[in-house]
Amino acid sequence: MVMSRVAALLVAAAGTANAAPTWLWNDDGNRVTATPADGSAVSTARGEVFPVNVQYPDGRATRAHVGLDLVVRVPRGADPKTALAAAGLQPQRPLMPAAGLWLARDAAGRHALDAVTALQARPKGTPLDAWPDLWLRRRSHAITLPPDDPLYSGQWYLTQIHIADAWALSTGNAATTVVVIDNGCDLTHPDLLDKLDEGRDVVSGDNDPSYDPNGQGNNHGTSCAGIVGATTGNALGMAGACPECRLRCVRLLDDSATGTPLSADVDAFQFVIDSGAAVASNSWGFVDAIPVPAGLKAAIETTFDTGRGGKGALVLFASGNDDREVGADELLAVRGVIGVGAVNLYEETTSFTNYGAPVDLVAPTGTVTTDIHGTAGEETGDYTNRFGGTSSACPVAAGAAALLAAAAPDKTAAELTDILLQTTRPSPYANPGADGHDPYYGYGVIDPAHALRVALGLPDPVDGGVPADAGMPDAGTVDAGTGSGGDAPPPPDDGKKGCLCAAPTAGGPTALLGGLLAAWRWRRRPRH
Repeated sequence: MVMSRVAALLVAAAGTANAAPTWLWNDDGNRVTATPADGSAVSTARGEVFPVNVQYPDGRATRAHVGLDLVVRVPRGADPKTALAAAGLQPQRPLMPAAGLWLARDAAGRHALDAVTALQARPKGTPLDAWPDLWLRRRSHAITLPPDDPLYSGQWYLTQIHIADAWALSTGNAATTVVVIDNGCDLTHPDLLDKLDEGRDVVSGDNDPSYDPNGQGNNHGTSCAGIVGATTGNALGMAGACPECRLRCVRLLDDSATGTPLSADVDAFQFVIDSGAAVASNSWGFVDAIPVPAGLKAAIETTFDTGRGGKGALVLFASGNDDREVGADELLAVRGVIGVGAVNLYEETTSFTNYGAPVDLVAPTGTVTTDIHGTAGEETGDYTNRFGGTSSACPVAAGAAALLAAAAPDKTAAELTDILLQTTRPSPYANPGADGHDPYYGYGVIDPAHALRVALGLPDPVDGGVPADAGMPDAGTVDAGTGSGGDAPPPPDDGKKGCLCAAPTAGGPTALLGGLLAAWRWRRRPRH
């Protein structure tokens, strides 16, 4: 019975474009409006509920679900069953008798919005109040905003994408996982330890995705993972872009002379599918500008189509650091891939970032991040402020994508990808064509708060105020996307396959030139 009514309502709402249903009711003095929202009905223990957009008089809005149930308040001293019957309602159960609150349904079988609209249209004096039993999403504020992580104030790249405004809408959740496909991770890092679930080493064929302590650039995967989802609000280190998301690491990149086989690529993306992950973050690519192998292309497209339990996983790739145009038959151009370029503090494209039609959007370089803890990484200590390149921009975008997937879990990867691209903001330096695409900036700078508002059906802010996290950190104390972290040159090729990490530079033209001369790269390399 519930299914047929919900289905009929959805058909009526979708099929009558010029006369979509609108429901009105009073809620504690607010004149609330509801209209059908995009999406399918959802089965629950109480029957099917369907999505609606709920609008309040002051412009605030939310997305909710509703079925047959109403919450009804019976006046003090009245017999509940008599009062409910007089209003054409059937009691389901008492909710809070001391407050006169009951759960009820319309005796004629109307869904809650039709029923409450009819009830509130009755003559004044109707001896009860009634509201639709709206299903509203909750979130726990597991982190204090802004978080108390001591390095957060130096994470200029999160400020640049107004992450605090996004966190006000979504901080992710434990059901949303990001897989970082790279050269392995430090599984014991204090800022990652509590966030990491079982991963995979597709090089060795086991479940230990630890980094190779003897490999050059051994911090690369760890640094990417920290940007995506370091433990946040723990008064330690840094904040992750998706604070409450889970992380899994896959070790794919290897610095041996032979590199890694195509089958390892397929194994990596099969792991993304098997794990149910929402996002795959890839800060690597092929050294040579070759067409993407068909097997890898098929693996990525299948992940995009069937991952995340059939809804599809978002797949992000760094664009690369060769300052060249990416071809239409390369890895970045595979269907479903979000190609991520890099910009600096001033939203200028970096000098090294690759460009072309397959570049979909840009993100600031994530310079401050986790390092191999102790003395084994890029710097002494547990963190570095010298990470950079498109390798560091990709996990910034991947963390933002995970916020979106967590907030709108019913949307497909294709829908979420479209939202990410449609909600970017233009860089002041971009020169887009008629289709809105610039070869260097793609469709623009990723804007997670805007994407979340669109996905949730919320209006854009109308007060013209400054974003909650506005303001830049001291450029003298953090790497702002130039120098060794954000604008480091790509190292020269030594014929190997594995990690690309910029040579450390202290800053300034002389040091940058030294980095150019001392740099290196490997065959299938992280795009650092």
